[in-house]
Amino acid sequence: MKAKHYFFAIAFALVSCKSSKFDKNTVVSESETVIIGQFKILNKEKDITKNAKIYFDENKKGVLSYKLNQDGLMIMKVPKGNHFIKLIYTPFGSVNLPIGYANISVPEHSNVYYIGNIEIQTDGQLSKKFQGAIYDTSPRWKMEKKLSIKIADEGEESKKNYEKEFGNNGKFVKSLLSIEE
Repeated sequence: MKAKHYFFAIAFALVSCKSSKFDKNTVVSESETVIIGQFKILNKEKDITKNAKIYFDENKKGVLSYKLNQDGLMIMKVPKGNHFIKLIYTPFGSVNLPIGYANISVPEHSNVYYIGNIEIQTDGQLSKKFQGAIYDTSPRWKMEKKLSIKIADEGEESKKNYEKEFGNNGKFVKSLLSIEE
């Protein structure tokens, strides 16, 4: 009897997990939109992009996060509105960014937003302990690290790749990640 309850608990946990990954079968509701970008995360010139995870906003559980593969391509659905990168996790360590430092604006439902080809330099800033993507407005969060982030606009190539994979669904709009100094 206990095994039966255990099975249902595991099945429920698996069904309740929410993924922001985007594929051909993903349904985008009217309160959501799609973002596409190319990330490259470097630590002392070593590419550490593979298996890195980008956390957005104040999510403590990673609901609004994306795990990168070797090429760093990110295609995910997000709620329409304004978002910011809060945490960068890599297998080599993690770093929290200040609230509002790296921002994305995605205001409309039917669009696909290109946020840029983004290179993040983490040189010496990674903490070996996982910090968690915590939203806090206390003064101590103002001391979080402002990493070197470069944004390149190579939207036409990304648009071609997206349309090749998913077709011409929605309008492709440039809304590059912005960095607040």
